Amino acid sequence: MARLLLEKEIIKEFKNKVEFTTADVRVFYQKHQKDIKNSTVNWKIYHLVKEKIIIRKKIGMYKINK
Repeated sequence: MARLLLEKEIIKEFKNKVEFTTADVRVFYQKHQKDIKNSTVNWKIYHLVKEKIIIRKKIGMYKINK
């Protein structure tokens, strides 16, 4: 349930950006979990790409899948 809420918040946060970086996603997750590890953020990004919530444009660059 919490994962679904964060996915909706990710969409809301980045939907108006042409693209965003891994660092942008890290900052987003740090708002919700201060001590989140880089490896955890990378796994979350992997999941978001796999679920087609975000699209990988190139290494470290993403956009919301509309």
